[in-house]
Amino acid sequence: MNKVFIALVAIVAGLLAYLTYESVATPVRFDKVQIEREKELQKKLKKIANYQDAYEDVYDRFASREELTEFLTSGKLYYVKAEGVYTDEMREKGLSEQEAAQKGLIVRDTTWVSAKDSLLKDGTDVATLFNVLNTNNKISVVAAYIEQVAGQDTIQVPVFEATIPFEAYLADQDQKRLELKKAERKKKANSYAGLRIGSLKEVKMTGNWE
Repeated sequence: MNKVFIALVAIVAGLLAYLTYESVATPVRFDKVQIEREKELQKKLKKIANYQDAYEDVYDRFASREELTEFLTSGKLYYVKAEGVYTDEMREKGLSEQEAAQKGLIVRDTTWVSAKDSLLKDGTDVATLFNVLNTNNKISVVAAYIEQVAGQDTIQVPVFEATIPFEAYLADQDQKRLELKKAERKKKANSYAGLRIGSLKEVKMTGNWE
């Protein structure tokens, strides 16, 4: 009887020790995985912001995910070759910069080049650019306009936002810890439960981790 009791006590003690260990180890494991995965996803979001910047230079607006994919696959960028300086002397003689270029005093030549060749030199694959790690989830990209006051006028300013919710890359981790992370983010003003770059409320090109 005593041996049975001792065995049960040992089992209970072992179980308690395991639960105690897990209560400490689970958050540590979760946070480690989160940091590792977010490092990779942050790189993708920064790339998307850079590509959006290039797209906006051409079209004066930002792109949806589909438009950005098409731009990186078959779109064009313009490159301005500038040689020589448009001087005050030229201006005083009544020459515009365009006229100075036409006379050969300066060079201002616009050349169109492949967006793919210019922007994807690092080997980025457009086909997987918006994939969220090894899941079926995709990075969400939304483009819009917001109103801003400029002097006496109100103008429409292009903005974009790319987002990845926690669930898209942490769904396979401890659910209690995941819900806690989401709850913590919701308590903060203008926060997002996941990774976000850009904004639909202000002109912004940085991420919420920066």
